[in-house]
Amino acid sequence: MKTVSVLLVVLFVHSVFATDPLIVFFIDPTFDEYSGDAIAVRTPGGRHYVIDAGDMSTYPPVWDCGAERVLPLLDSLGVTYLDGVIGTHPHADHIGGLISVYNTLPVVTAYDTGWPYGGSWTYETYLEAIESNGSEFITPRRGDFLNWGPELTVEVLHPVDPMSPSNMNNSSITIRLTYDEVSFIFTGDLETDGGEDVILGALSTGEIDDISANVLKVGHHGSYTSTCTQWLAEINPSIAAICVGAGNPYGHPHTEVINRLNGRDITIYRTDLDGTFYISSDGQGVYYNSMPPTGGGDPDSIDEFAVYPSPATSVVTFTWDATGGQSSSIMIFNLNGEKLLDVNAVSGSYTWNLSTADGMVSPGLYAAVFRTSGGETCTEYFSVSR
Repeated sequence: MKTVSVLLVVLFVHSVFATDPLIVFFIDPTFDEYSGDAIAVRTPGGRHYVIDAGDMSTYPPVWDCGAERVLPLLDSLGVTYLDGVIGTHPHADHIGGLISVYNTLPVVTAYDTGWPYGGSWTYETYLEAIESNGSEFITPRRGDFLNWGPELTVEVLHPVDPMSPSNMNNSSITIRLTYDEVSFIFTGDLETDGGEDVILGALSTGEIDDISANVLKVGHHGSYTSTCTQWLAEINPSIAAICVGAGNPYGHPHTEVINRLNGRDITIYRTDLDGTFYISSDGQGVYYNSMPPTGGGDPDSIDEFAVYPSPATSVVTFTWDATGGQSSSIMIFNLNGEKLLDVNAVSGSYTWNLSTADGMVSPGLYAAVFRTSGGETCTEYFSVSR
């Protein structure tokens, strides 16, 4: 829990919160039987990137993860344009939602696998949306480095040419993102045969220097066709993030993969169980659904303040020790420093229905600032999901 004064919180929200941490959102793609990957990245320099955006279908049940989940989260972050978008490979549960993203926001750079063997209606519509957007179109290959700002090193591990016409999953753009001492690996639907083993082979010959990472985005929604034992041994992650829909008909994530992760004592977070979640980093550590500590602390801090659930979907409750009957104020800020709620309460508990004068708050990350009449303060971070 971060404990700072209200003044420092406001300054933090306006400056450090917006520019210093790396924040990676793993967005829940759950709807009916739909699944997919949907990830948003906010860089330490304040740039914004999206890696896949879940599924989209115009057939019943109609669903657009880009419109329903990704764009509202970006709106809560105050994003008016994207510095880049990665469509890892042409499967609809990865690039379907990107059509709405491209049709809604300016995108500077479109990173695409450049699949040369034709594609579905969804892939063709997605490519048309990129062209209409006017984005620079880039097809990354192993050895390339993406310019995501001077704070980050973003190395492309895969794909390589020629790509197999029989396995679209193994065309997945796979990157290793490094911020100081912390790395993330994003894998799309990369499989073991023809994907992970190709990267491991390049590692053994020195063509790739390092694939270790603190956080692994598990390949193919936790399918047993991915995430082999040697892959995990070389990456050696402390956290595994699985993007998967709760109602998917494939049984993802498979028990074999969960057992491999548990066997290495890797902490697992899953969108089907945890909803949308985020992992932040200050370049030294990684933090699940919380922000990196700023150090120092406040001598008048209080640590009995709690916010639950996170992510919240319809209501969020704030609780505290109300011993002595002190009145308390609760202020809610978004990442842009805008105050969304300012209430006083005395009962030790307050429930907010996530509504403001402008309507329901968008999915995203928020700071709850708590202050007693005695001057004690603290801040908790919570997320809102749909």
